[in-house]
Amino acid sequence: MSNSKESVDNYPTLSLPFDSMKEEYDVVIVGSGYGAGVAASRMARAGKSVAVLELGWERKPGSFPSSFSHCLREMSISGRSSRISLLPKWLSFDDPTQLFQLFMGDGQHAFSAHGLGGCSLINAGVFLKADEATLSMSPWPSEIRNHPSELEEYYTRAEAMLQPTPYPKNHPKLKKLDHLQRESQLLGKSKNFYRTPLTIFFHEGRNNVGVPMQANRGTGHESTGLNDGSKNSVAVTYLADAWNWGAEIFCGCEVQYVEKSADDVGYTVHFSWHGSGRSVFKDDFKEQLFWVKAKEFCFLGAGSLGTTSILLRSKKRGLSMSPLVGSNLSGNGDLLLFGYNGSAEINGIARKHSSQTSNLPGPTVTGVIDNRFSGTSKNPLSGFVIQDGCIPEPLNPVINLMLTVQTIKSQALSFLSSPRCGAMEVLATVKSFLLGPYASGGALQRTSTYLIMSHDSNEMTITLKDGQPHLRAPKEGRSKHFKWMKGLLEELFILTGAKMGYSYFYGSSAHPSPLDKLTMLPDRNQEEITVHLLGGANMSSDGSGKGGVTNHLGEVFTGSGDQVYEGLVCCDASVIPTALGVNPLATISALSERSVGLITKRAGLTIDFESKNDILKADSKPKVSRSHYDPQRSIRQTCQSISWQFTENLFGYFSDRPGDRDSSVSESLGRGSSCAMRVLATIEIWRQEKGLFGSQYQGICTGTVSCRALSKATLRIVNGTVDFFTSISERAEATAITYHLDLASVEGIHYHLEGRKIIDSNVAFSVRKAWQATTTIHVNVTRHDGTKVGSGVLHISLADFQKQMRTFRTTVPFKFSLLLALITFFVCFAYQVSLFFFRPFVSMRLPQISTKSNFKPKQSVSSSCKIKARDGVHTLLEIYEPLPLQDQKDSSNTLSSPPVLFLPGITGTWAKYSLFALPFLRNNLVDYFTERGHCCYALTPRWSCDPSVAQKSTVFDCRLDVAAAVQYIRDREPQKPYVIAHCQGSVALCMALLDGTIRRDQLLGITANSVFMNQVFGYWNWVKGRTTLIIQLYETLAGSCFPIASSASDGLLQRLLDQILRFYPVGHSRDVCTSTACHRTSFAFGLLWNHENLDVNIHDNVHTFFASTYTKLMKHLVRMGTKGVCLDNSLCPLLSTQSLQRLRGLPILFISGTDNQVFDPESTLKDYELLRRQFGEKYYRRFLAEGYGHLDPIVGKSAAEDVYWRMLAHMRWCTENEDFPTK
Repeated sequence: MSNSKESVDNYPTLSLPFDSMKEEYDVVIVGSGYGAGVAASRMARAGKSVAVLELGWERKPGSFPSSFSHCLREMSISGRSSRISLLPKWLSFDDPTQLFQLFMGDGQHAFSAHGLGGCSLINAGVFLKADEATLSMSPWPSEIRNHPSELEEYYTRAEAMLQPTPYPKNHPKLKKLDHLQRESQLLGKSKNFYRTPLTIFFHEGRNNVGVPMQANRGTGHESTGLNDGSKNSVAVTYLADAWNWGAEIFCGCEVQYVEKSADDVGYTVHFSWHGSGRSVFKDDFKEQLFWVKAKEFCFLGAGSLGTTSILLRSKKRGLSMSPLVGSNLSGNGDLLLFGYNGSAEINGIARKHSSQTSNLPGPTVTGVIDNRFSGTSKNPLSGFVIQDGCIPEPLNPVINLMLTVQTIKSQALSFLSSPRCGAMEVLATVKSFLLGPYASGGALQRTSTYLIMSHDSNEMTITLKDGQPHLRAPKEGRSKHFKWMKGLLEELFILTGAKMGYSYFYGSSAHPSPLDKLTMLPDRNQEEITVHLLGGANMSSDGSGKGGVTNHLGEVFTGSGDQVYEGLVCCDASVIPTALGVNPLATISALSERSVGLITKRAGLTIDFESKNDILKADSKPKVSRSHYDPQRSIRQTCQSISWQFTENLFGYFSDRPGDRDSSVSESLGRGSSCAMRVLATIEIWRQEKGLFGSQYQGICTGTVSCRALSKATLRIVNGTVDFFTSISERAEATAITYHLDLASVEGIHYHLEGRKIIDSNVAFSVRKAWQATTTIHVNVTRHDGTKVGSGVLHISLADFQKQMRTFRTTVPFKFSLLLALITFFVCFAYQVSLFFFRPFVSMRLPQISTKSNFKPKQSVSSSCKIKARDGVHTLLEIYEPLPLQDQKDSSNTLSSPPVLFLPGITGTWAKYSLFALPFLRNNLVDYFTERGHCCYALTPRWSCDPSVAQKSTVFDCRLDVAAAVQYIRDREPQKPYVIAHCQGSVALCMALLDGTIRRDQLLGITANSVFMNQVFGYWNWVKGRTTLIIQLYETLAGSCFPIASSASDGLLQRLLDQILRFYPVGHSRDVCTSTACHRTSFAFGLLWNHENLDVNIHDNVHTFFASTYTKLMKHLVRMGTKGVCLDNSLCPLLSTQSLQRLRGLPILFISGTDNQVFDPESTLKDYELLRRQFGEKYYRRFLAEGYGHLDPIVGKSAAEDVYWRMLAHMRWCTENEDFPTK
């Protein structure tokens, strides 16, 4: 026995993170047991890219359960049984990723293991070959039954990998082994006894793959998983070899079905991924399937139950195959019996190894009475084997109670017939209960375990019920052969003084026993449990689908004929067409070696059997690496995982109309056409340290997207990241949780999904809106070339959110510090949302004053000049020459492209940028018109030039600046200018026209934004404008200059004003912001925009196109707004019947934003109606910009698409209809 202190799991971690799975491989292997392991190793050595999909998780020695509670946690009970209907309800933990899998059926139950390595993790490791007589039986294909000896070559290959060795004779004697040998003599079959070859190491050293192995400690824990590192399982042999040769292994993958690929090349394997917590979404978990393509070969090695279920589901989904799939399964004649409380000490109970423990049981199975070759009968169906066993340590109390109850009757009879012997038996039973199962002389220490394998009738079936497999055995019970074997052991027990005990599910008669009554489980007549389920995709006896499901290589038939799906191969116990009468692992491995060897030879491939592996330790790297670029490399390098992940389920509607700009419209269209979209994504959280509340969280996203408009199957997220709470350039005062998902479809088309949960000021003090913002994602889907496919809106329902909170799981073993990391994430999440929920109270942002511009305008000023008004005041006129025409549609207008004059509103003195030429606007007005061949002139009126002049100016004075600009253009250009005027620039133009300073025949036409003649204040401007006391108070306290850009060095009054203005009333919560410059423009002029129409660059740079303004000008504005009309410096109205005649025949387009809070849209409506009634409708148009405010029709991020085109269209109409009267 080993005393080595070397780690028992000193070999590489074989499985990869799920998110590193590629879309396609040459070979995809389902399962990781003996047959699948053979396929993985050999295909990898043949130079193919290989993916292994295992349902369970990777488990290494040291992690297997050793207590009853731990075993219960690792136990999954599934299936359905009409006879034992209560058990699954009592123990309803159906988790297919657990290690121990008990599958309930009618008449037969199956026990198996799910984990990387399959049943090799918990089997006894007995390597016994099938006898040639069995292999020559009629159910086998002729290629095998006519030449059974040819399988010897492949047994030898498997033997070289698994290295079976009998329990060494120089090791300590084992009582249970000696007892079995004595029993063979009592049965007269001493010649049939021998020590079984075991895939267990009894000495330290490397196995043939290169993995360091430890010596077996003799604990007998094989059936619950050996923790001593001595088991030569599939994981440390075939799979470790496959890993070293470049195979990629993924755990937690439950394959549902296989289909031919859409391009008819290879196969597509559809599976659900048991990422931690995903199964909480039970309704969607097994519908939102992942997939991977097998370009050349797909090997099914998920065991009889798993492979058969996959084939049945594939058949249901259209993959035609033999009608025999799921038929003629065998339990390998398995029978589990106990010789309870015999006369001899057996020591057949598994126990932990310690320095004080010397009486260890040894391996679970050590010997066999092999009765396959004896007797007068030549019939292989008469053969059977009897092997010793170990009672699993965690199940000691359960089995002790079970056997005691089962044998009450026989012990009572024994007491009556021989009181002394009966008393000794009772005493032994009591000793086991009081002193523990290991008590010397106790009943359990004198109990022997027998594992019998024989031949059954091969009549079990697997069918699908509600999409789940249902196992059924014949109702008539076991054959006479089983009864004969039972009788044989009963005779043996008489000689050894033992009482016969059965497995929990087996009954000797139809009458309920005391155990039945105790457990309320009557009618358990002769139900057995097998650990060797065989068949379901049986090899055909006649080479066609009429005689089986697969051919002699395991290739699946396409129907009842002899055609097969080339490359779709079953390589596990499911192909074995009959019971073997012995442990099947050697035959499964040999058959798989044969199939893979012949298939690769047929394909012209060469398997490298000669090259040896270097030693494979925990820190070793694969000899062959097929790894690809890690798309999340930047996150892994710059961030640290907080070791938590969660799963999110989003559902909504999607429209594949690429022209839709509004995602809510797309959602409505998608709902109307029933075009649903669902995203089921698991997100691992990573953190980049920037202080507690400044931490930047990101996520690595793995999952699926389903949308019939994009693919007939679910789309895989092949590269997914999530950015938590990042600013978005398209929105002012907003943050977003942004999803960047690269999607792959089974059709081979790749998409990119960009999704955003937008949190902005709309959520202020509204729980309902905060919930909507954090559970609503607006998605846009494009192809990888940037072509837009469509958009939509997805939501998280309250029920799904509750489930989502239950999906938080650690990605590493739990420790207390991880809980702190999760709490920190929740605190940061809540903090970021609270910044918008309590928006008015958030710290204000001062303008970032910089003397250096970070923006380069598309169109630089061509020239500028000082122009002189008739009162001697100089103003600035900037000139932008037209750009070469790019659009052929505009080329016809080259000879009739009138100049354009832009008149701004009040923006303060020496603002850095003109409203019409903002460099941070994607397409400003100057760009828009110069690109279309128009020379543009932008006036900077006197209110924005010399401060000494500005502080004495009024809007009425500025009409002279407008007149000077018009005259300059008329002198320079052959055509009349078209004027685009905003706010008080429009009012100044109106004044110049009304008092005759500018004649109507000097202009081609006008666009007047927001206001012209009549002035109707918005509500809060009306409240402020009822008096000039506020302005006078400010003058008294701070002087006549009102700065827009405040700074930290401002005096107390300005700082106090900033604090007051954070509560400036706005009509909608979306307009609550933290910019002091924005607050100040609102105080001076009214709220200038709908914040949803601004992007970050515009909003953060308000101070660059607004500067200091003066109170005299403000007073003039207030008085005009109060009177409702244009006023001169004497406050006399300029609008009269006579002055109105000066506007006759002048085309005017009035524009008002529907959300204008500076001047109510009624302002332009009054002008529009007045002019139409006075002069007719021909020359007057009015356009309401939906969702726009006061200034955003000029500087809005989408103004070019929504507003500018109306100006251009009106100008062209004016050009085409220039027929103004002269009087």
